[in-house]
Amino acid sequence: MEVIRALATLAEPPHPAIAPIARALDLPELPRPADHTELFLFQLYPFASFHVGADGMLGGEAADRVAGFWRALGREVPGEPDHLSALLGLYAGLADAEARESAGAGRILRRESRKALLWEHLLSWLPPYLHAVGEIAHPFYRQWAELLGAALLSEAAELGAPDRLPLHLREAPPLEDPRITGGEAFLSQLTAPVRTGMLLTRADLARCAGDVGLGRRAGERRFVLKALLSSNPGDTLDWLGLEAARWRGVHEGYRAEAEAVSRFWTSRADAAHRLLVELAREAGGTLADD
Repeated sequence: MEVIRALATLAEPPHPAIAPIARALDLPELPRPADHTELFLFQLYPFASFHVGADGMLGGEAADRVAGFWRALGREVPGEPDHLSALLGLYAGLADAEARESAGAGRILRRESRKALLWEHLLSWLPPYLHAVGEIAHPFYRQWAELLGAALLSEAAELGAPDRLPLHLREAPPLEDPRITGGEAFLSQLTAPVRTGMLLTRADLARCAGDVGLGRRAGERRFVLKALLSSNPGDTLDWLGLEAARWRGVHEGYRAEAEAVSRFWTSRADAAHRLLVELAREAGGTLADD
């Protein structure tokens, strides 16, 4: 459990005091603060609510649900209850509390709380998140993501899978057809990972701009997407459809360890792919034909 606690600490901004922790885990040299900022503040937000919330934004009902879990445990709710470091620290604390309990009802209760936290608020979103970190981050954070993913999946093997899909995922609405709901709603939903099965970072959208023959756009993801779809709707939709298909394969890669979660994210990426391909065809997209 000390590994998970250490990895939680390493998700915070780097400073010399954490260097011994990194060395103990055989991680590369500490990254610069700018590397941490680029990853966690600009590319991949380490908040559960962003990834499992229906609007793909921080806070909202998903964050309230996480805060409710803290309260149910009798814990003081921190300022950012759904931040990855806070959730990992809570998980390690629950494991410690379980270890201190003698055999009996108290120990069982602690274990069930730990299992609920693992599946409801960590593994409901972290497999795709950690994969994305491994694609774009500084080498330190790539290895950090690999270690964290392995540690959490090991915990999942020990505790077993729940009977039902996590509530965050059971209640998540799908990506809706813009021909029915309108373009503005569709634009917002494209940046919600739980709807599309994709984690679209700013780096991804810069890649999209290059692939569809447009100049790089600066700004928030929704603004960049709107500009791309306005300038070249067919090819942008085609690109998004291909990206959804890529993410479908990503999600299939962790099915053995987290089957229900994998199936959910795979189905979302597959549905997004099919809708985007259809929309691209109507808009005259050409990328899928290359």
